[in-house]
Amino acid sequence: MRNAVPLLLAALAAACATAPSVPPAAPAAGIPDADLGLSKVSVFAVPAPPAVKPNDTVPGELPVLPRAYAIAPPRIPHGIDGFLPITSKQNSCVDCHAVKEKRPGEPTPIPASHYVDLRNAPGKAGDQVAGARWVCISCHVPRTDAQPLVESRFVAKP
Repeated sequence: MRNAVPLLLAALAAACATAPSVPPAAPAAGIPDADLGLSKVSVFAVPAPPAVKPNDTVPGELPVLPRAYAIAPPRIPHGIDGFLPITSKQNSCVDCHAVKEKRPGEPTPIPASHYVDLRNAPGKAGDQVAGARWVCISCHVPRTDAQPLVESRFVAKP
């Protein structure tokens, strides 16, 4: 083993001496700071976001939009300013949507999954919306006229 190390070092030195020399690479020009973010301005600028008009329609005025993918939470098709805040004692969404079945012109019912407490009783449906599902806007977002910041090529698989 003692003889192997000097032989290995000698072979390595010989290989390095016979290797062609490579000139050092030119330093990269870098990426302009205006190309680094979504807003396409300098990273030192403080751009104002585009104005977004909130949805001020009343329930039932606009159609329900299709979901982005199979298990996506549906978007809220009406304005919600008059229904906020959602507190531990008051939820205006539940006041309208806690119906058993969907009838034409009536609110969409809260799904049965929202009545199951997945933490404490995962196999049992309760008679009230589970605590983790109480604040609807944690998952469901209201419609706006906001334009996407970047193009999406997402295609949901059937």
